[in-house]
Amino acid sequence: MNSEFDVEKIAMKNISKACAWEIRHLDLLHDKLYSSFMDKLMVFVTKTADMGTVWIVAALIMMLVEPGFKEGYTLLIALLLAIMIGNVIIKNIVRRNRPFFHKEYKLLIKQPRDYSFPSGHTLSSFTAATVIFLTNPWCGIIAFIYASLIALSRLYLRVHFFTDVGVSLVLGIVLGTVVHYVFKTGIMDFLPMALGK
Repeated sequence: MNSEFDVEKIAMKNISKACAWEIRHLDLLHDKLYSSFMDKLMVFVTKTADMGTVWIVAALIMMLVEPGFKEGYTLLIALLLAIMIGNVIIKNIVRRNRPFFHKEYKLLIKQPRDYSFPSGHTLSSFTAATVIFLTNPWCGIIAFIYASLIALSRLYLRVHFFTDVGVSLVLGIVLGTVVHYVFKTGIMDFLPMALGK
């Protein structure tokens, strides 16, 4: 009868070297940072980004604070695009399995049911942080720190690979920048005007 170690070795042999490298380094990262406090912190941080919650709240606050009404809309549209591009289009084209598909982990959060690449949490967070930074650099620095914590939480909780998070980070910055400058042209000014602002 195969031991748990033998089963794991067989499973790791059936994946690419790059994937095996990422799984080993996910374990190293987790073990290096592990503590009961980090478990609680990473679960809390990742849950605040479920469905983009923390960034939707930020957008609503921006919409309430003049002259941030327009910027709040920019953030909401950027988040919507991030979800469409990352979760709806890219995930279903690439169809990459998550780390726990290759190695059995005791997850601290509910097992995600969608694909791994890209990281939706990271993509939406860096998209949002970029829009906030380009609107208000001081608030943006805080947003980038929090977005980085969210990205770290996805790795610590071992629900994403490093490449999922790294590509999402870059894509989020690009997407946030593009949306911000498109809105700056005034092309979407009809949105706040449609609501009488």
